[in-house]
Amino acid sequence: MIKIFMKKRVILLLILLGIFFVYGCMSVQERYCFYQGTNERMSLSEARIIAENSECMQEGPLKNTSMCNAITGTWWIDLDVQKENCNPACVVNILTKNATINWRCRGLVK
Repeated sequence: MIKIFMKKRVILLLILLGIFFVYGCMSVQERYCFYQGTNERMSLSEARIIAENSECMQEGPLKNTSMCNAITGTWWIDLDVQKENCNPACVVNILTKNATINWRCRGLVK
């Protein structure tokens, strides 16, 4: 009886160790942007794929910095582009899955 109980404990311990091992090998949890007031959402990795296949890439590469605007339902991924008085971002719409550049310029436009 004690041997059976010990075997069950060892098996349970091995299962738990296996679960922790698999969980530890998994990648970092995905970030999602939710469109406020809807059930729509998009992962950052999906938004980056859309951005990489859009007009945004004609201006320059994507940076690793991004933010979700849940009110407009958009991912804003910074672009590595130098333009005076501007901080451009590739804006990916969760609903339409389209991406456009927002130059986010400040000051007087000449």
